[in-house]
Amino acid sequence: MPLSRRPSRPEPTDLAALQQELNQLFERLAEFDRADHPEEGEWIPSVDIYECRGSLMVVVEVPGLPPEALRVAHADGRLIITGERRDRKPAGGAFLCMERPQGRFTRAILLDEAVDIRQAEAHVEGGLLTITIPRVKDRRGTETVIPVRRDGEP
Repeated sequence: MPLSRRPSRPEPTDLAALQQELNQLFERLAEFDRADHPEEGEWIPSVDIYECRGSLMVVVEVPGLPPEALRVAHADGRLIITGERRDRKPAGGAFLCMERPQGRFTRAILLDEAVDIRQAEAHVEGGLLTITIPRVKDRRGTETVIPVRRDGEP
């Protein structure tokens, strides 16, 4: 009778790490839920997020928008980008087809990375809003000593 081997079971710590990663994935996917479509007069620009040279890069498609029509802020761990494209009226004519979006938009991007938001920069060029946010070096693994005082000592 041949011996059959049972496949080895993953270590419990591996399962816990996998469960944590899956939970984080589902949380991030919930951020992208488009069930609530933009209201009339609102649109959603496309966004790319990547890391480059120790900085987090956020690139937003905003063709035709000047810097004055855009606002970039940080609140509650989210990068909030808002803007507005005003109504366009053709000179001496009427639209036969109008596919380019107009109106307001808001994008809120969760920043779950350690970043230095005070050093962030944003600029518009060629229809792209590029936001550069320097990352903070990972502080895990460094030891910080907290002095212990005796009661009554200053």
